[in-house]
Amino acid sequence: MIATNNADFDWTLSSSDYRDPALFQRERKEIFARNWMLFSWSERLREPGDYVTGTVAGYPVFAMRDDRGRVRAFHNVCRHRGAQLLADASGQCGKLLVCPYHSWSYTRDGRLNKAVDFGSDASFDPEAWSLHALDAEEWRGLIFLRVKRGGPGLVEWLGPIHDMAADYPLEQQHYFMSKNRDCAVDWKVYGENYLECYHCRTMHPGLCAAMDIDNYRIDTYQREKFFHLHAPKRDGGLTRGLYFYRFPSLMLNLYDWGSSIATIEPLGAGAIRHINWYFFTDVSPEKAEENRKSAEWSAEIVSEDLAIITGVQRNLNAGVYERGPLSPKYEAAVKGFQDMVRDELGDRGPLRSVAAE
Repeated sequence: MIATNNADFDWTLSSSDYRDPALFQRERKEIFARNWMLFSWSERLREPGDYVTGTVAGYPVFAMRDDRGRVRAFHNVCRHRGAQLLADASGQCGKLLVCPYHSWSYTRDGRLNKAVDFGSDASFDPEAWSLHALDAEEWRGLIFLRVKRGGPGLVEWLGPIHDMAADYPLEQQHYFMSKNRDCAVDWKVYGENYLECYHCRTMHPGLCAAMDIDNYRIDTYQREKFFHLHAPKRDGGLTRGLYFYRFPSLMLNLYDWGSSIATIEPLGAGAIRHINWYFFTDVSPEKAEENRKSAEWSAEIVSEDLAIITGVQRNLNAGVYERGPLSPKYEAAVKGFQDMVRDELGDRGPLRSVAAE
């Protein structure tokens, strides 16, 4: 029994919701496979035949620029015996994509070109035996994929973010560096941490020195499923900034001089890959040291978060902590995030039917 003098608290999810493999499989299929997921950036696919491989919602996939200049995406699996078609992180496939196992070949738009020396009179319809495709779209130099085909286009999915970010020069910014980390943390634990600054004074002294913490706030757009984070700079700060979290895991930190673009790749119940790219308008050798310091300062804030929430995940896994109250002053966006999870899974109450006692 939990006793408080205030019955109006919202509550966290049950600890089992952050470690349940069965729930994660639902999230993988019903949340991550159905939403647009950040995958790469357009500069990596300059020419027809250029490709990038990776995973989306646990599915091995690749994106490739076709002969008409369009980005297409496919599951990284041959239709013959399921071989992995592309092993390198990126490269150039030439005119045809040839399976390294039995040499079946495909055109750049995914159609079967030839089933080499199959040894019978069977013929394969090139369309029917095309590679399994994903939805793929570009937005301002970024590439997004969606495993479950159909649904709103990327700009519609971004919603108000598209117009709100219109005057930030993403197209003029160039890739500088990445900071990617595998962590024993559930994706919901990470999202909830990102969407509150209750912890900032304790955990992020460097951030608080640069940010007017007293005027920090997060606006929740429940229907559009995104959050607008307001982090006013202190006097002497760099420039204006624009900060978004688009559910389930897209993070856009935009400035006139650069951007920190991040996402989460879910690896399992209680496990993620945190992916962070840094772009700058000026990537000349003269600016390299300044850019590196800026990116590393940002990455250090993520490191501070990951250090504390890795311990949170250990305790969620241990089974002593069940749930806790959410601060109405600081953690309203956490509640909004949890409601988005419920909505996408089709649940109308807490995931585990846990109510405040």
